[in-house]
Amino acid sequence: MQLYLAPLQGITDWIFREAFYKHIAQFDKTFSPYIRIEKGEFIRKSQCNDILPEHNIYQKPVAQFLGNDIKSFTVFEDLCIQLGYTEVNINLGCPFSKVTNHKLGSGLLPHSTDIQQLLEHIFSKKKLSISIKCRLGQEESSEFETLIPIFNQFPLFEIIIHARTGIMQYKGNVLLTEYSHLASQLKHRVCYNGDIIHPSDILKIQDISPYTHACMIGRGIIKNPFLLHEIRNITISKKEKIHILQAFHLSIIEYCSQKYSGDFSILKRLEEMWTLHHEAFEDGKKILKQIKKCKNIAQYKNIILHSIDSII
Repeated sequence: MQLYLAPLQGITDWIFREAFYKHIAQFDKTFSPYIRIEKGEFIRKSQCNDILPEHNIYQKPVAQFLGNDIKSFTVFEDLCIQLGYTEVNINLGCPFSKVTNHKLGSGLLPHSTDIQQLLEHIFSKKKLSISIKCRLGQEESSEFETLIPIFNQFPLFEIIIHARTGIMQYKGNVLLTEYSHLASQLKHRVCYNGDIIHPSDILKIQDISPYTHACMIGRGIIKNPFLLHEIRNITISKKEKIHILQAFHLSIIEYCSQKYSGDFSILKRLEEMWTLHHEAFEDGKKILKQIKKCKNIAQYKNIILHSIDSII
């Protein structure tokens, strides 16, 4: 079972990926947060910085495309070729209204004809390996039934399925029964995504869906940075964990200084990660409160060096 890092917008960008690889562990594959392109134009050209070679020294991610027209995909693919990528991923899974209201992400899933036409255009002239990351549907998992024969027409490298619908976002229990039934009908390699927070979750997926070849982990790795160690049966002491996490956080600060201007922007970025990350610590809520009160990086470093000594 291969293990992938999920593309969490604003969290698992190149800064997180480089620091994680350097100090904690290596995923079998990582994915960049989406790069949004509409009508051939980058909505935020700065998103492209995430896939620059100089920002991915340790491991190149799979670059992720968010769009719904062939002109935009062509612009994206050409950029990826220029930067030396061999595989790209199409995002049909982002569940947030700012995306879905534009018929993007999971908002495109109910429009099977549009997906058919997009894939036909892409595969008529594609130059790179193509994978898809999607949900089971936008409103109902039955939407995926319509997409299966469409996906099966094309030589996709793999399909990554978050076992929820778009309107569920990240709430409620994952739809494991629906995932197992629908994924089994695909002709492609299938990767499972959704609420992998404990090694037993991997075993559950292997049991219910033995044809699943990989699992993608997102929020679970933020909550427990040593989840890969646990899944791979690698023992590490609490003392070692604390030392590793301190080096990891200091590395993130160093990388952040290359992207952000001023302590405030860096601290807001770090605070967002800690809304999940605090669950890794016995007194995590206390640490999170301290993080939120930080006025500068010096205060943050002091917390990292002296307060994170209660790893679970």
